[in-house]
Amino acid sequence: MKKEQTERKIHIAHDDDTEKLRQWWKRNGVGIISGIILGISGVGGIQGWRMYQDYQGEKASVLYEQMLAADVVDDQAAVVNSANVLIANHQSSGYADLARLMLARQFLYADDAAAARTTLNELLEQSKDPVMQQVARVRLAVIALQAGDVNQVRALAEASAAEGFVSQFQELLGDALMASGDLKAAQTAYEKALANAPSNSQAAQLIAAKLNMTRRDDPSG
Repeated sequence: MKKEQTERKIHIAHDDDTEKLRQWWKRNGVGIISGIILGISGVGGIQGWRMYQDYQGEKASVLYEQMLAADVVDDQAAVVNSANVLIANHQSSGYADLARLMLARQFLYADDAAAARTTLNELLEQSKDPVMQQVARVRLAVIALQAGDVNQVRALAEASAAEGFVSQFQELLGDALMASGDLKAAQTAYEKALANAPSNSQAAQLIAAKLNMTRRDDPSG
């Protein structure tokens, strides 16, 4: 019940990134790092490294699936445990990035925004993947939106104009501005969000509805 209440309270443009991230991991996941392999001399060394990578990747994959399974049944203690083990034992893998995203979400469920921010900032510092970094920034913008920190949302939106995330950041900025009563600025943000959203998508329809709301409520017309 706690989780359901928090999910209703939190608005995230494309909030549930789990499936998107799982697909990303299938494309970019536990491949052999070519630079490291090139530094290992001899076929035997390469084979040994591949076996080690496969073994470590398999262990991380099992932990990751356990974490997702625990999340499905709302076993938050098991989610946190699996996430922490992934972070501690597979720091250099993409699974650690996914674990930090999940861990931050668990902190939000527990109304611990400070811990969620810390975890997301750790992800920004530790991850080498720009997609993961942008997802972390989106989540940080959501936390700032909840706190009513328009300036922080704006700063994240302005600093995070990477292709593919403009719509999410601008929608969140529009939400923050509308909540603060700045309807003109909210309109501008929503217009940018709509221009960068997939055409005829559910996200685009929601942004359009918000844009129309600001126009309707704006006394200046």
